[in-house]
Amino acid sequence: MLAHFIDSKSFPCGYFDDRHSLFEEYLLEDISEIEFEYLLAHGMRHFGDYFFRPRCLGCHACIPIRVRPGKFKMSRSQKRAMQACRGVEVKIGRPKFSGEKFHLYLQHKKRFPSLQHDVEDEDNFRISFYDNPPFGLEFEYYYGGRLLGVALADCTRKTFSAIYTFYNPACSKMSVGTFSVLKQLEFCRQQGIDYFYLGYFILHNKSLRYKASFKPNEVYIDNEWVSYNVAGAGVLVPEEKLAWKNDEFLVKPVSRTLHGA
Repeated sequence: MLAHFIDSKSFPCGYFDDRHSLFEEYLLEDISEIEFEYLLAHGMRHFGDYFFRPRCLGCHACIPIRVRPGKFKMSRSQKRAMQACRGVEVKIGRPKFSGEKFHLYLQHKKRFPSLQHDVEDEDNFRISFYDNPPFGLEFEYYYGGRLLGVALADCTRKTFSAIYTFYNPACSKMSVGTFSVLKQLEFCRQQGIDYFYLGYFILHNKSLRYKASFKPNEVYIDNEWVSYNVAGAGVLVPEEKLAWKNDEFLVKPVSRTLHGA
């Protein structure tokens, strides 16, 4: 793995108006499958070669969350989401860019006021999601022959990581987002994948709180994964302990000494 370290600066938080975010950031190239799985298991996320995880000062609300697909059980509301999307055709393959997908992505982003100031163009979209991702996988959703939505992910032999899902905002009543996660979990069960990473869960943010509804799940706290929301048992981690403080760098520079020096 080749690492380029980024001198990180704080910026306005996209989830809380009164806070600032600070990331641990790198550009990482030539990552092996084992290295990639290690990064995921320690809370790292990525867009293209850009890898990051939060290390905010004074706020520790972003919690990595994952599901074990073999143990997952659908709730009643999730079963309704599957029913609402009956007739949706799912195609799975390597990520493949198209102008139609970029347009759909821009329409989807309009649902989130916090993202409206992001500078977004076709080149950046392609670099983030479609430029030769080594473990990339794409789910395409079609309804009535038209592209309804897209879910981008990473997949190794042991892990699956949901990167980003976007869909036609006019079809929001179909619960496409929930349907997408359920189809990805179904894929993981079929492939015998151990861990499904959902990114970051924030209890008091409605855009990210939904992730805990996929049960049973685990959260990353104090550098270990612990059971959080379990069907039949409820929440196992009290709110006051639901925090992840990242105070160290996961990727460290290695100094090399020449022989004879």
